[in-house]
Amino acid sequence: MKIKTIVIAPYPGLSELTLSLQDELQEFEVVVEHGDLSRVLPLISRIHMEGYDVIISRGGTAKLLQEHSYLPVVEIPVSGFDILRILTLVKGYNAKCEMIGFPNIIEGFMSVSSLMEVNISYKVIHQEQEVEAALADAKARGIQVVIGDSITVKMAAESGMQGVLITSGKESLMEAFSRARQLHKSAEKLRNKNEMYESMLGKLQGGYAAVDQGGKLKFANSCFKQLLKLPDTADTLYTLYPGLREMLRDVSRGAEFDRTTAVHEPEQGLVIQVQSLPITDERQLYMLLASNEEPEHIGLTASYLLADAPYFSHQEEDRQEADFLAYPVAVYGEKGSGRKRYIINATIAESRDGILYLKIRQSSEEVLKVMMELMLYGGGRVTAIEGAEILSAKQQRELAEFILKRKVKTVFLFDRDPETLATEEQLAGKMLRSFQSRNFSLSALRDTSWLERSIRACLIWTNERQGKQIVGIREEVMEVLLAHPWQGNFTELRTVMDLFVSAAEGPFIEQEALTLLEEGSRKAQSELAPDLSKDGLNLRQPLEDIERDIIRTVLEQEDMNQSLAAKRLGINRSTLWRKLKKD
Repeated sequence: MKIKTIVIAPYPGLSELTLSLQDELQEFEVVVEHGDLSRVLPLISRIHMEGYDVIISRGGTAKLLQEHSYLPVVEIPVSGFDILRILTLVKGYNAKCEMIGFPNIIEGFMSVSSLMEVNISYKVIHQEQEVEAALADAKARGIQVVIGDSITVKMAAESGMQGVLITSGKESLMEAFSRARQLHKSAEKLRNKNEMYESMLGKLQGGYAAVDQGGKLKFANSCFKQLLKLPDTADTLYTLYPGLREMLRDVSRGAEFDRTTAVHEPEQGLVIQVQSLPITDERQLYMLLASNEEPEHIGLTASYLLADAPYFSHQEEDRQEADFLAYPVAVYGEKGSGRKRYIINATIAESRDGILYLKIRQSSEEVLKVMMELMLYGGGRVTAIEGAEILSAKQQRELAEFILKRKVKTVFLFDRDPETLATEEQLAGKMLRSFQSRNFSLSALRDTSWLERSIRACLIWTNERQGKQIVGIREEVMEVLLAHPWQGNFTELRTVMDLFVSAAEGPFIEQEALTLLEEGSRKAQSELAPDLSKDGLNLRQPLEDIERDIIRTVLEQEDMNQSLAAKRLGINRSTLWRKLKKD
């Protein structure tokens, strides 16, 4: 296949010379376009669309193309023969001459002119805009002949001076095509290697992508696009996932989401890890790994919740709204009871950059360190923390001291009343005291007076999300829904309504949909359930914490009788007491 090449010729003679060499350029499919500095930029978009492999030009025109085109640009060199021809031509001139040009041109001419003992003054320019001033200065100094490129010569003539054009000979043009041939071969090897890598990445199970700081996709394998539901035309992640903008900002500040921590997109059930890639073209690149399963080693997940995030809203006029006048605060309620939306509503005035939502999954010093770093990177944004009771008492105290000292706007989330957790020795006293007078309780969905309105609001929201037009719910179906316990609260309601709307074939949710109710409940409970062993223990934590949970479980089964619990565990009562009090 021939190398598709376009030659941008700043002067007509270069076009003629290129066309005359067609028989010697059999490897190339050559197109010649006349254009100097003033015409080159409008040509670029068309050049890109027409699929050229390489661009050849010279002087300032080549420099401009290199700045604005992603295609390889080969500059036609000014050879020694070109310089000799011009100097021989002007040597006999009985007039004051000056050369005006870019540095690469001037340097060659000055070297040869000194050898030929031709005394020519010169003026170095770096941009086209400098030509006019250089010519005016030359004219004021009595210069009569100006040597330069096509733009310089053209403007010199307009100023009443004679211009001598620096032209390129056959040997210079052939050298440019030789460079283009070598460049194309190298680019072809790199292209083949890239295709091989992309093919390999495309066959991997995980979703891999490379993006820049602006969220622009540089590469994404098919698995990544499927997981994130990206259309083929998508070139940026921020449109569908605006929270990732904050994630990349934090990574640029030093955060790591590749070992202990991952970013969790809760609505899509995605976990995203990121690593910085070497800087290319002065732009930082990042490698993203997306999965719908949490890696076992992840001890902390971070979500960036935005005020306009697609969480199901359930504001009601008879509901007491939070008033977070001071921090830290605690919000508690059953899983799925709408704690995220509650926090968004309560902090919307001061969380324009979103809310950093941290979910602790394992207790470790590294998790605590990463949490503190992320909270500092966020500056004044609000941080919501779920799972603080998983941390050891010592780690809880350190976290509370950090938050109070740094004045971090923090909201703690709990499944149960923090006072109860403290009584059960799951919450350290220092942490409890940090927010003790600022507790906010959320009612379970089944205990609210606006259950029916929530069901109808969820139907409207699901309609919009699925692009359906369900107009209502049959009375007999609504009666069953109102009597349902909704153990998974809004998460369960949303999951059930997803199934109902998706299966509906008419304008109403009919009685047949109730066959999906149990499936939706199971699915929601599975989403909300922690990673437990068959005995109900959280195995995603260090051995010391697993041991502590086992002791507490046995104590509860023995009605908090320490003597009976110690006997069952095969330890004495003092050992049991020491383990319970251990930091």
